[in-house]
Amino acid sequence: MKNNTYLLFIFLLYVLTSCSAILGVKEPEKISKQKAIKYLNKHKLDTCDIIFLKYNYLDTLKQVAFKPGWEVGFRPIQFKIFNKFGNLIFQYSSCEGPLKNTSIFDTFPPKNISPIDTSYTIENEQLLTVEKLTIKEHTDYVAVIYWATYTGIIGRKFLKKINKLLNNQDVTIQIYKLNTDYIIEE
Repeated sequence: MKNNTYLLFIFLLYVLTSCSAILGVKEPEKISKQKAIKYLNKHKLDTCDIIFLKYNYLDTLKQVAFKPGWEVGFRPIQFKIFNKFGNLIFQYSSCEGPLKNTSIFDTFPPKNISPIDTSYTIENEQLLTVEKLTIKEHTDYVAVIYWATYTGIIGRKFLKKINKLLNNQDVTIQIYKLNTDYIIEE
């Protein structure tokens, strides 16, 4: 009986500390690009500037830390902001706590909740994507919002909220929406 209680405690601790489990994020499935776009259309989400991970790069992301000093593991609900020179200046994941802690509702660019890798650039991000990430002329910032069908309602709300928030800033922001599903070729 004592061993069962101990195992139950360990299991509950794991479930309660797993960001994905808390948010209700499912395991990724293999889908087509068309199915991913249909998903956005079905939920009335913006389909402009959708980009995709290279084949099997989700597995790569699962093997690196989200930020310096963090455990290895992919955070599916996140976004990054790069300045016009391509340098990472902001990185946020829902696992860090409330978005309001970044002051994004009051100031732009927002404040990082925890330290970021300031040597990371848009070229590093480009290594993950099929499509080219460009910084258009007269653009102040480039944002990359991660999204996936497997993140469900939480992911849809996050994508919509961040997209709207970024579009309402007094600066020019090129917004890419990076799909992190396992994409299959058709």
